[in-house]
Amino acid sequence: MNAGKILAADYKHMALLKFVGEVRVVMSSTLDNYCNNLYRRGILDAMVVDMSETRSIDSTALGMLAKMSIQLRNRFNVMPTIVSPNPDITRILRSMSFDVICNIVSSLPKQQTQYSELKMQMESEATVRDKVIDAHLTLMAMSEQNRLEFQDLVSALKQQE
Repeated sequence: MNAGKILAADYKHMALLKFVGEVRVVMSSTLDNYCNNLYRRGILDAMVVDMSETRSIDSTALGMLAKMSIQLRNRFNVMPTIVSPNPDITRILRSMSFDVICNIVSSLPKQQTQYSELKMQMESEATVRDKVIDAHLTLMAMSEQNRLEFQDLVSALKQQE
């Protein structure tokens, strides 16, 4: 398995995230911590999520990304832009209704950005399970297709609580 990483940068009042490699459930606490800090900002004019180096992304990471998008719209009136040149990733995003909560583009103008890798956050199995449930509930609220796809998973995870 190829490990992934999450990089972050800031430019004026714009936040930038870059997902590299395989973005999986083990990164959920790292992404959640980043988002919680993001929501505390006084001003945020734009959010860009660069998925140009993303090889794969699981449903938990997608759910957390959806939750972030909804929170940014509610808190800052910002609709994130997702850069996805990979047709497979773009197809997944569109099939899960991300085009309703994000702008999806295949490229952005090249700009030198100095990213820093987010430190991996480790949490208990119960905390990660709660994050997985929350992420999937967010996806389920986005479309009927998502609800049908993830309702059994969420039910099974809730029974483990």
